[in-house]
Amino acid sequence: VDAFWCFVGFMDQVGSNFELDQGGMKRQLDDLTEIIKFVDPVFYNYLEAKESGNLFFCFRWMLIWFKREFNYSDTLTLWEVLWTKKPCKNFHLLVCAALLDTEKSAIVENKYGFTEILKHVNDMSHRIDLQKTLSKAEGIFESLRVDSTISDRLVNILGLAPPTPVSSQNGHNHEESQNGTGDPQRATSKPMAIQNRKLSGNSHARERHRTESSNASSSLNNSSSVEVLSEIDDEQKFENSLNSNFF
Repeated sequence: VDAFWCFVGFMDQVGSNFELDQGGMKRQLDDLTEIIKFVDPVFYNYLEAKESGNLFFCFRWMLIWFKREFNYSDTLTLWEVLWTKKPCKNFHLLVCAALLDTEKSAIVENKYGFTEILKHVNDMSHRIDLQKTLSKAEGIFESLRVDSTISDRLVNILGLAPPTPVSSQNGHNHEESQNGTGDPQRATSKPMAIQNRKLSGNSHARERHRTESSNASSSLNNSSSVEVLSEIDDEQKFENSLNSNFF
């Protein structure tokens, strides 16, 4: 019974990923595209030049929330973090952005195109350090939260609170009025470097559920050419579905 209701709760979170018209997946890919364009426009331009700007190679990450990328224990930890909807909604998109930031050097230096990027993403399975990835994703969130140039669309995607002007009372200006923003924390906080971001001491679920990293040599799923071709077929089917339903 418990397992059934856990499944029901999970499907409440990801049910749109399995819509027949792929609308839920398309929306998430569009949202991730918006994030990458903002946080790393140079890398996004590279992907566009390599006909990979649609980010279809991230499809497997989003479909069942990275289930194929981590061992069982790490998957439970990650899902619990995502279920909290903290530090923001759609945090899984920032996890995707963090993974791309980690791998972009290899992708760019080797001049990977779509096929090579797809194979590279497959080969990442069970090689990812979950805690470092979550830390980097939270660092991206912090940098966006304090960025005064962030677009309204990103504010909506991540559920960030927009600045709220506060009027002065009794002739005295509040701190937020002096800083020209209605959110003092947003105005005075400084972005934290993504590479050096450490896990904060808040109530995030991952602080209560640390697990040992999986042994890469025992859990690594070596991608064969057959698997890669299968993934390419899946991506092509997905792209054809999008083209037939949305364009």
